[in-house]
Amino acid sequence: MTRLYSGIALVLTSLLLLLPATPAIAASLSVLPNHAPVDALVNVNGSAFTPGANYQIRFAYNTSFEAVTSGTIDPAGNVSRNVRVPEMPGGAYTVRLATNYENTSAIFDVDPEVQLSISTAMVNDQVTIQGTGFRASRSVTISFDNRSIATASTNSRGSFTTTFRVPEADRGSHEVNADDGVFEATDSLMVTQSISISPTSGSTGTEVTITGHGFRANRSMSIFFDDDRIATSPASVRSNSNGSFTADFEVPICINRTLEVMASDGSYAASTSFTVVASITLSQTSGEVGSEVTIIGHGFRSNRNIEITFDVDQLTTRPSVVRSDETGCFEATFLIPPSTKGIHKVEASDGIESDDTNLTTEPTLILNPSSGPINSTVSITGTGFSKSRTVTVRFDSNHVRTSATDAQGNFTDHFVVPSVKSGNYAVTADDGTTSDSTSFTVTTSMEITPVNGNVGSYITVQGTGFTGVVTIKYDDSVLATTRADANGNFSIYFKAPASRHGQHTISASDAVNALETLFIMESTPPPAPQLVSPESGSRQGTRPTLTWNTVSDPSGVTYTLQIATDDSFSTLLLEKTGLSQPQYTLTKEESLRGTDSDAPYYWRVRAVDGAENESDWSAVRSFHVRYFPQWALILIISAASVAIAVLITRHYYKKS
Repeated sequence: MTRLYSGIALVLTSLLLLLPATPAIAASLSVLPNHAPVDALVNVNGSAFTPGANYQIRFAYNTSFEAVTSGTIDPAGNVSRNVRVPEMPGGAYTVRLATNYENTSAIFDVDPEVQLSISTAMVNDQVTIQGTGFRASRSVTISFDNRSIATASTNSRGSFTTTFRVPEADRGSHEVNADDGVFEATDSLMVTQSISISPTSGSTGTEVTITGHGFRANRSMSIFFDDDRIATSPASVRSNSNGSFTADFEVPICINRTLEVMASDGSYAASTSFTVVASITLSQTSGEVGSEVTIIGHGFRSNRNIEITFDVDQLTTRPSVVRSDETGCFEATFLIPPSTKGIHKVEASDGIESDDTNLTTEPTLILNPSSGPINSTVSITGTGFSKSRTVTVRFDSNHVRTSATDAQGNFTDHFVVPSVKSGNYAVTADDGTTSDSTSFTVTTSMEITPVNGNVGSYITVQGTGFTGVVTIKYDDSVLATTRADANGNFSIYFKAPASRHGQHTISASDAVNALETLFIMESTPPPAPQLVSPESGSRQGTRPTLTWNTVSDPSGVTYTLQIATDDSFSTLLLEKTGLSQPQYTLTKEESLRGTDSDAPYYWRVRAVDGAENESDWSAVRSFHVRYFPQWALILIISAASVAIAVLITRHYYKKS
């Protein structure tokens, strides 16, 4: 009898263990603050977790921006952790805290923010603006006081960096705004006054343009030269509504020193320097021997004889005696004297004031043509060299011809372009005393047909100006080699390999030349798959077979399958990528648990082609997995208890 009671107790205990346990206090999570810009520190607080358990905080959970922070639950079951907001587009994100025993989540909003590289600037200064927390891959309009001044494009994480120049604006604080059509943010920029003058140096009579920005709007402006108010054109200068103005004045004195130019609106002033100097200018800064040059002088002493020299030799001029006028100006002409190729000093002096400038004497070297491929023949003509001298012609460092000048220092010859890399090269003629160089461009060309296509498309590459073995690359992969013919031409074709949609580089190179061009891999996504079975709402085993229709694409396709516990697929149970067939049967390790009728599984499929273009997701279907309900388990336990009680009663009366 004792054994019978012990057996009954053991059976009842086992059955009672199958009943669900009383739930514990639910874990909770908060993020403070619950919104902030990228890179801000926020505090993640959790409570009612299993003490000592390892946890993970997943910021932006189940997105490509997810950032993971790990730690251990404290003895009181709490977590308090500062987390930096990762770089990601603006909007709402899930922050999830999970251990092996429980998990919970909270919502956090990423705010847009802009920052300027400087807080104070002048008109036309370049300012860098950085933005975070905007929409991903969007055009952003940059505005200055509601005036559009620049555009930028956000990256995949909603950030951008661009520059703009401060537009015309009056003195004070101004708003710089960035707007992507949904998110916008603003920073302030203080604009201050500034002036510029052109030119910054000159002699008597020089006309100077003064420009001011960042003054107070609609104010009368005073212009000062060496502390004295100066007459301007226009006579009355006034800032406009943006605090800007422009005026002209003439340098009134002829002295050799630096003076201050200042502009004032009555409250704010800005200044810069102007240097008064004696100066000469030439009508040309280089020329051949015998060319006529005009020399003009300013700022010299009045009514002084002017001596003009070329290097150390006095020049013959027209007029023969050069003299400054009452304002210290003069003008004369001279012929470039016989001289070597190179820079020579032309100087003018009145015995007190002087100035000099450079004049370059140059021989002439002409190539015909001035560009062409390897092995082409080029005519070379030289003038202004030394007479009756041997001339060595070099192409870069290659000796390509030896010629000779005639009695007038001229020569005409030709050379063949050597095998060199494409680009610009110096062709030099040197007679041992005089030399000159000019440029020759070695050309190559390459074209592809077609310029866009899909995976497996045949691409033809044709080139000219190459030599020897030519290697063809698609991005960094060698796909083909060929050999250029005697004229430097080649043609070859290959299949476009599997590669991501967008731009790819196709290059052709030989031992000395390299060219590249772009091939555009198609970016048209395949159509979304149509689900076949199981039907939505049907009941399946723990390892169902899921099928969908076959999708066709010129670049070939694979499929991605997802199974989740919610129709938004925020909680994925299974994701399979790269499936080559339009069906999938769950493995033993992937078996699904039974579900209530109100808690189905959801599944969907999309197609991915060989160019990594993704289709839209298919329509979502649901299914249930058969399970043994709790009410049935309780009924069985109750029936078993009644049966045992009956057996005990019968046994008792039978013994009696």
